[in-house]
Amino acid sequence: MIGRKQRTLRVSLVFGCLIWFTGVAAAQEKEPVVISAVGEFSGGGAVIWDYFWKGVQLARDEINAKGGILGRPIKITFYDTQSDPPTSVSAVKRALAQDKPYAVVGPLYTGSTIVNMAETQAAKVPHLVGSEGWTVTTKGNPYIFRSSENNRLDVIKILRWLVEEKKIKRAALIFRTDEYGTSSKDAMLAYLKEKGVTVDPVIGVDVRQKDYTAELLKVKAAKVDALLENPDVGEAAILRRQFNKLGLQMIHYGQNACDPAFLELAKTEADGMFCHTGFIPTSPDERSKTFVERFRKKWNKDPSEEAYKGYNATYMVKVITEQIKEFNQEKFVQKLHNFYLAPEIEPNLLPAYWDENGDYNFRSHIATIKNGKYEIIGRVPPFKGPGSGQK
Repeated sequence: MIGRKQRTLRVSLVFGCLIWFTGVAAAQEKEPVVISAVGEFSGGGAVIWDYFWKGVQLARDEINAKGGILGRPIKITFYDTQSDPPTSVSAVKRALAQDKPYAVVGPLYTGSTIVNMAETQAAKVPHLVGSEGWTVTTKGNPYIFRSSENNRLDVIKILRWLVEEKKIKRAALIFRTDEYGTSSKDAMLAYLKEKGVTVDPVIGVDVRQKDYTAELLKVKAAKVDALLENPDVGEAAILRRQFNKLGLQMIHYGQNACDPAFLELAKTEADGMFCHTGFIPTSPDERSKTFVERFRKKWNKDPSEEAYKGYNATYMVKVITEQIKEFNQEKFVQKLHNFYLAPEIEPNLLPAYWDENGDYNFRSHIATIKNGKYEIIGRVPPFKGPGSGQK
């Protein structure tokens, strides 16, 4: 016979299991949190957007596996900008009208963000972008936030190193004539003028240009110390191969050379180049290693900085919502301004600081390429926030 205590214990266990299963079912039935991903699924930006998109999906899966955001699962909807600014406006409008998203992530192209962020601002929806053009966060839009450093900070960090360590005195600049390339060019010229470095020639090129021979011959004739350039990853690989073919020997900095997609195309042709990046697969810190391992396991390839941007943007929706303890877009925006992501807040992300403009600040790396692989040669502190020495 079963004693009274045993019967009571069994009843308690059954009752407890029923409560647990009921709770799980209730959590599964909760309305999803909608995040709309708007980006370059097709067109010229598709190669780099694919990394961002994979980072978004990885973050979604990890967050949902642990119960979602405040008990609600994430649902990702997606819209193609076709790498075209006017189309990106239509894509954001459709996302806002059809999905009523809690937040929007993407795109990457600065030209698209500049014209479509007015839509999320009007709808009062937090918008986390991978765009690096520094002008994005100068428009007074409180709903726009970055998931990587802007290109002004990017170029200042590497140029300071080239001036102080490599002692460059005369440089040539090849820039792509879109919003991102032009804003990078302006930032480079302003900084180098301040440091007394002559930049000549300064050459604009088409976004999808495939032959840089004429431009490189001008660089060769100028007898400069360094070539600075910022074509997109595919075009940058073409430029580097033509650089080698013409026998150019000067210091070569590529603004997109730290992207694994570039290295896949250029391989050992890129040996000797310098680059600067916030995230690189060979970073020695444990959080970066863990992210690389998870990304490789899911996608069978190394992540790029764009991959971390998408991962970071999606995770920050969770982090800030849990900080304010409710789904409130106005409070979300207020919280993310001047917010320091301390190491203990989210173990899957690198510590970072978002300033009053929504700009992102964190430590970064200077690297060179040897035998077709990245080698980190310098670590640079953030410009603002903890660890920078500035307020």
